[in-house]
Amino acid sequence: MHNENLMHTTVDRMTVADIRKALSKLRRDWSDHSQIHPIYTSTTLTHDMSMSEFCFRFVMGHHAKRHQKTH
Repeated sequence: MHNENLMHTTVDRMTVADIRKALSKLRRDWSDHSQIHPIYTSTTLTHDMSMSEFCFRFVMGHHAKRHQKTH
């Protein structure tokens, strides 16, 4: 049986489903943004994490995983 809670994800303390939800929300917010309704990266996205913190952790997590595969 597959249990995604046991997997090591790119963002600590988040399941694969949590990460997918956060990415979906980011995509939605990006699609809806405009000069009148800008994106504020300090907005809480999920798990008490701001958009900017989530994005940083997501990118760095992917980088770390790729780095581990090559070394």
